[in-house]
Amino acid sequence: MFTKKLYGIDLDGICFDFMHGFCNWLEEKVGVTVPDDEEITSYYWFEVVDGLDKDTFWEEFHKFGNANGYRDLALLPGAKEGLESIIAAGHEVMYITNRPEYAFADTQVALERHQFPFRERLVFANGSKAPHIRENNVDVFIDDSPRTIAEIVANTEATVYCMDYTFNRALNDLTGYVRVYNWDEFLTAEKINVIQGEACGG
Repeated sequence: MFTKKLYGIDLDGICFDFMHGFCNWLEEKVGVTVPDDEEITSYYWFEVVDGLDKDTFWEEFHKFGNANGYRDLALLPGAKEGLESIIAAGHEVMYITNRPEYAFADTQVALERHQFPFRERLVFANGSKAPHIRENNVDVFIDDSPRTIAEIVANTEATVYCMDYTFNRALNDLTGYVRVYNWDEFLTAEKINVIQGEACGG
């Protein structure tokens, strides 16, 4: 029997390629060399990037956001098709992000530009995502932040997925979530058929 679900979707690292967008900014503005993806073993890059201290990291993080950085990020492979596949299967989505509040308008522009489904369902959590997941009765949530995943596992009843990155593999000691390596694996785990790009409007 079909059960309609509400899918909670993080944005950066799940739908949008924040990592490479901000890496390019740091290399251009600060002059540091950001290592390959597999060498970024911490969610806080200043811990693994030579010549990048904590204060500079956060200063450039906010400069990037205020320079419309969130508006122009590239989509990650499979993200748009994945969202359309969830909708085609009869489910709904909402977006829960910890982007800074000043990025709200740019985020709306990006969701509109890429024609994300249910783009009006956009929540800026400003910290903990767990209360929003509980309040909205989110059934399934996918994120990449190790801290957020641990928090959601501990404080909600949602089925939790972790999109694999080197910086979140320390979570392997945590139970209560499912690690996936791409959108196709996420949809397969949820028994949702994947719609190819041509069928979902690009």
